[in-house]
Amino acid sequence: MLKRYILFLKKHPLVTATVAIVYAMVCIKTIHTSTHLEAFILRTLLCGAMTFFLYQISGDKTLAASYNSTWYVIKVGMGYWIFALPLGVMGLFNAIEYPAWDSPINALWVFLMFVFVGLFEEMAFRAVINDAIIYRFRDKKYVFVLSALVSSLAFGAAHIVGAELADIWAIVQAVGKTLQAGIFGLAVLFLYWKTRNIWACGIIHGIYDFLLSIRDCFFNVPIDKMSYVLSGEGGKTAAIVYAVITLIELFLFWIIYRKIGKKIDYQKIREEW
Repeated sequence: MLKRYILFLKKHPLVTATVAIVYAMVCIKTIHTSTHLEAFILRTLLCGAMTFFLYQISGDKTLAASYNSTWYVIKVGMGYWIFALPLGVMGLFNAIEYPAWDSPINALWVFLMFVFVGLFEEMAFRAVINDAIIYRFRDKKYVFVLSALVSSLAFGAAHIVGAELADIWAIVQAVGKTLQAGIFGLAVLFLYWKTRNIWACGIIHGIYDFLLSIRDCFFNVPIDKMSYVLSGEGGKTAAIVYAVITLIELFLFWIIYRKIGKKIDYQKIREEW
């Protein structure tokens, strides 16, 4: 039975990608994690699951092969870290209402959690979705546009699944967060196309998230109460913040596209992926 299931996944990459994303979202939404250590363990396990699904689609090519070094990916994408650090420092002032951690070991769990969050999300929303679409539609002219739209929108929308859209500002926030995350995902997708180094893309993503949430290293902010959509008085402010961040994300994407967009060998991707 298991052999038939695996053979079915190998023959139908779009089904495999759908199963992978649904499986990941169900795990995240149903498995309660109240500490950074628990969240780190969950994301580590999900990385293993995404490795299984990715192997069904691409074999070991995406997992073992890369066109460029990790350092190359970091140099091109470092602008996101420079952008994230001051935002993370500003977040420290918003967290002073929470109690400070009494053990420095929590900083390690925070760092590892975000690194594996980034790696898991890159494997799921970049490698799994992109590789499945490329594999299925590699002979179509629109394959790269399709991959960009599906992977970026799926990644953006995943951040607001289950959010309560209680008022107009909550809806605006949901749209803003989807766009902001989607644009970031699109930038990393171009990095993935250029380098096929999913591990380095995961590092860029994970440290970016870590710097944005560096407050978690110092203050005990309950992770099970975090939400990308706020209701009430803070909703309007959050919507404006998302609008500003989205514009900055567009600028950072433009920088990355100018650096590598015209250097991507799309024909090589069609032939090898």
